[in-house]
Amino acid sequence: MKVTFNWLKEFVEFTGAPEELAKLLTMAGLEVESQAMLREPDSNRDDWVFEIAVTPNRGDCLGIIGIAREVAALTGAKLKAVPSSATKKDTSINKRIALKIDDTKLCARYSARIVDELRIAPSPAWLRCRLEACGIRAINNVVDATNYVMLETGQPLHAFDLERMPTKRVVVRPAKAIKKFTTLDGLERELMPEDLLICDGEMPIALAGVMGGMDSEVRDSTRSILLESANFAPSNIRRTARRLALHSEASHRFERGVDPDGTIRALDRAVWLIKQIAGGNASVGAADCYPVKAKPVTLRLRAERLERLLGVRVDLKQAEKLFDALGLKTERQEKNRVLRVRVPTNRADLTREADLIEEVARLRGYDKIPTTLPLTRIAGGNIDRRLAWERKLSVLLIGEGLTEVINLPFTSEKLNRNFTGLWQPAAAAVAVLNPLAKENAEMRHSLIPGLVDNLRLNLAHKGKSFHGYHLGKVFGSTAAGEINERRCVGGLLYGPQRVYGLHVGEEVSVGFLQCKGVVEGILDLFRLAERTSWSHNDFRFLHPGKSALLRCDQFVLGYMGELHPDLSGELEIPAGWVFELDFDKLLEYAPRRIVTQTLPRFPAVERDLAIVVDRDFASQQVISWINNLGEPLIEHVEVFDQYLGAPIPDGKKSLAYRVSYRAEDKTLTDAEINGLHQNLVQRLRDTFGAEQRG
Repeated sequence: MKVTFNWLKEFVEFTGAPEELAKLLTMAGLEVESQAMLREPDSNRDDWVFEIAVTPNRGDCLGIIGIAREVAALTGAKLKAVPSSATKKDTSINKRIALKIDDTKLCARYSARIVDELRIAPSPAWLRCRLEACGIRAINNVVDATNYVMLETGQPLHAFDLERMPTKRVVVRPAKAIKKFTTLDGLERELMPEDLLICDGEMPIALAGVMGGMDSEVRDSTRSILLESANFAPSNIRRTARRLALHSEASHRFERGVDPDGTIRALDRAVWLIKQIAGGNASVGAADCYPVKAKPVTLRLRAERLERLLGVRVDLKQAEKLFDALGLKTERQEKNRVLRVRVPTNRADLTREADLIEEVARLRGYDKIPTTLPLTRIAGGNIDRRLAWERKLSVLLIGEGLTEVINLPFTSEKLNRNFTGLWQPAAAAVAVLNPLAKENAEMRHSLIPGLVDNLRLNLAHKGKSFHGYHLGKVFGSTAAGEINERRCVGGLLYGPQRVYGLHVGEEVSVGFLQCKGVVEGILDLFRLAERTSWSHNDFRFLHPGKSALLRCDQFVLGYMGELHPDLSGELEIPAGWVFELDFDKLLEYAPRRIVTQTLPRFPAVERDLAIVVDRDFASQQVISWINNLGEPLIEHVEVFDQYLGAPIPDGKKSLAYRVSYRAEDKTLTDAEINGLHQNLVQRLRDTFGAEQRG
């Protein structure tokens, strides 16, 4: 917003220097970004141009009157009245022009006056100088007068050549079926159905709030004009102006909100100015279509709340004086120490008590608020449980040699189809409404595609290995269209891994056991190692013979394995080892607190057994079966060896298990253990049809 110093003083009795005014406005929240000196052409007086940064919520300060009101409130100076041609209650104009608003949500008010017998000519030098100083090109006396009044009041105006409006019936309506419109700059614009138009009957003559049309512009031959002053919905004007890349002074103001009660005042001022510089006879009355009048809101300001937020005691009388200077009507209730403030329609930014308190602080002076430390009670920090477990998990995985990566949650349709993730049953993809690129048009089902891209990038930079993990969200949609998201942890291991410690410098090739070890480390962290079981998986993107599914209480907790060779070839990457676990489910099973117990008093006795089973037999079946027997003396069971080859027949394998026995009240004897163990072996052979290996 640009304004000249002398122009501003025509509205307020300010006697200070330009530098003083610049500092005053800046400290009040209207930052003066620059000021430049100029000389008025007629009076040869010195003048200064201020460029003021007006925040988007202060549309009332996009006119000199609004800034003058701020100066009056800050300094106590009086506002000055400017001459205008006031309308009278006369309906004769309705015989010459008819107004209609089709959508009151897009246009709250439309007002108009008519001026006849004009003389179109260049504007006076003083007017051209002020317009050009504010960045507006002078055109002719009528158009310049509308721009001049817009800068004064903040209310955009537009003049139509009345003789070029055949029907004399102004209709404000959305474009709908009208697809194209030629604006004043001579360019044909593509319209959307929701764009708002000003029409003469059915013919569009202006793009509402943005720019007028070629057919109805004011020309040298114009003798009668229809002067428009309206109030349009900010969101609609903003959408139209940005889509068409057509930013104008009018759209800039409509986007930030214009006072609906100010249309007639702006018309009266413009008619007076036009008569001064272009002559003519103006209509006595104004045509005004105002279906739903805006109602001022009343807010309550409590002295207690005011003092608590500002930290200083402020007299309500002082606050009342500041509000009165801004044009806000007040009513003080001494008994309750409450001030009732009636907010006019030009201050749409004041909607709650905190806004009023901000006005008091701003006008009273931020520098008058002392610097004090808040009174707080010191207490121990309470770390969020989820965050605490995320940190523990990150520490574990970094200790295992994995590097954390952070990937965007977008992926392609192809990768989403290949990597279905942990959704049971398979979820539909969540589409991105406005994707950054076609290959990122869906939200990911799994974290693995992002890690695959990380691997590809590392290989492209001549990296020999990649060991990374990602803790993030995955997304899916149900058949009913409900969008779900869950947090998962995924990892990818490829290439040799450097060993640290006593064997520093050595490199170990990563395989199934290394990947499984990382997953088991996560299970140990969440105290779930004893509750989980491994089983065969049916994921198409994993190698069927080198992968496993992880379950906990019949719930799928995750998976791990090598990428399927066919998929690796399709993606043009080597086959790496991947895992993905449901972090939300891990968090459900994670203990709220760590429970300790005393060390056992009596030693454990271990016995080994080996059985010969089919090659595709899952070793976890035996462990689960033994744990479910409910035998109190069996403390722990684990598989420690698998053997293939002679003398084991083809299609068979040998599995070796270690069973630990312990009693809480005594040391077990060999006789007790041998009988219990032999019974266990016999039941195992009968249950699974296995052959005991000597």
